[in-house]
Amino acid sequence: MTAAVLDELLGEPGRLDEVVDRLVARIRAEVPEYDAVTDEDLRAGNHRIIAVALAHLRENRLPDPAELRRITEIGAGRAREGVSLAAVLAAYRVAGEDCWELVAALARKRGAGDSELLVTVQLMWRWLDVVTVAAATAHHEVELRVAREDEQRIGESLRALLGGPGSAAASRQHLARLGLDPGGRYAALRGRLAADVTVSVLRESMPSGGVVAAVGREDVLGVLDAGVRLPAGLGTFGLGPVCAPQDLSVSARSAGRALAAASRLGLSGAHELETLRLAAVAATDPDLTRILVDRLLKPLQDKGSYGEDIWRSVVVHLAHRLRVDEAAAASHVHVNTLRRRLAQFSELTGADLHEPGDLAELWWLVRLGLGPGSTSDR
Repeated sequence: MTAAVLDELLGEPGRLDEVVDRLVARIRAEVPEYDAVTDEDLRAGNHRIIAVALAHLRENRLPDPAELRRITEIGAGRAREGVSLAAVLAAYRVAGEDCWELVAALARKRGAGDSELLVTVQLMWRWLDVVTVAAATAHHEVELRVAREDEQRIGESLRALLGGPGSAAASRQHLARLGLDPGGRYAALRGRLAADVTVSVLRESMPSGGVVAAVGREDVLGVLDAGVRLPAGLGTFGLGPVCAPQDLSVSARSAGRALAAASRLGLSGAHELETLRLAAVAATDPDLTRILVDRLLKPLQDKGSYGEDIWRSVVVHLAHRLRVDEAAAASHVHVNTLRRRLAQFSELTGADLHEPGDLAELWWLVRLGLGPGSTSDR
C-alpha cells in the first residue's frame, strides 16, 4: 500500500507540487530564518529534496554518494545565504515530519497496517539521518570558506588602509568596507597575541569601534576608535595616535615602533610611544645599546661574581634615586660597602654617578634588563 502511495505522489506532478506548497508554508511558519530565502528558491530546493526522498523510499534505499552531494548542494546554498545550520536542520526536521504525516495518512486510507508503516518510517528517518549529517558537514565547510574569505577581505582592506600613504577618499572607502564610519578618527593597531589567544577572542573584547585581522599565526593589525581599550592579558600591542583616515599609515608606523619596543621590553598590554617615551628608543636602538654594553658592562665581566654585585648595587642605587642609605638598606649591606662598590664601578667604567649623561646611559641598560654577561642582542 505504501508503495502505491509513493508511486502516486511521484507520478502526479500536481500532487507533488501540493506537498511542496504545504511544506514551504510550514517551514516559513516554524523556521523564521527562511524569510530571507525567496519563495521560488525555497520551493525549488524542497521540490528537489522531496522528489529524491520519495524515490528512495519507493526503491527502499539510501542515497549514494553522488546523490548525497547533489542534495547537500542545497544546504550549502543556504549557508551562503546566511541561514544558520540550526535553521537548516530544523527545516529538514519539519520536512521529515510533514512528509511522513502525508504518506502515513494516504497509506492508511489504502489499508496499510502498522508493520508496513513501521518499515517505511524507519527507512525515512535513516534517510534523514544520512542527509542531515551530510548537510551539516557541507554547511560547516561553507561557513569556514566564507570566514576565510571575510578574513582575507578584512586583512586586505586593513593593509591597504595602513600601508599608505593613501588619499582621503580611498581611506574613507576602506573604512566603509570595514564597516566603520568613514568620517571617524581612529588609531592604528599592531600587535602580537598571547599564546592562548586568537583573533576571535581579541574581537570579542572590543564589541564596537574597531576592526582587527590576523596577519600571521600570532600577529594582528587593525584600527580602533579613541574609546576602545584592550583588556590586559591578550598579548602585546602598539597603538599609534588617533588621526584622520588619510593619516592612518603614519599612525601605523608609530604603532609598529611601540610594538617593537614593548616586545623588546617584555611588556604586555597596549602601549604608545607617548607613554613609552625614551624606553622605546632604548629598546629599538641596538647599535647604541651595543656601545653602552661595551662601555658599562663588559668591564665588570672580568670581576666575576663581584662584578655582578657591583652592578646590582648600581641598579638598586638608581632605583632609590641615588639615596645611598636607602639603597644600602634595600641591598642588606653596610653603607660603606655600597659606597665602595659604586666607587669601584666608576673606576672600572669611567662613569660618573653624578653626571646626568652617564646616569641616562645606565638607566638605558637597566630599562632593558641587561647586566654583566648580557649582550645587546638579548
